[in-house]
Amino acid sequence: MSQSQSAFPKEYFLKLEGQAFLEARLTINEMQNSFWVEVDIVQLESRKIWAHIGDLYNVADEDEAIHKAVQLTADYIKCKIP
Repeated sequence: MSQSQSAFPKEYFLKLEGQAFLEARLTINEMQNSFWVEVDIVQLESRKIWAHIGDLYNVADEDEAIHKAVQLTADYIKCKIP
């Protein structure tokens, strides 16, 4: 019996303009019929969480999860990061 290896979770990192030590991390996981994504601001070198932005659940596909997570990150940056 062979086990299939999942390609999830997947991590994507976004550069934050004007932030030399921080970046956004999108962690995407697959559920049975949908996806969820965790969005954090992390320290560049250590990858320690500087701020947890939020989680998005029941997203239809991976591309939509990425798009919504990027929008959530942009909204957070506009309000919280100088």
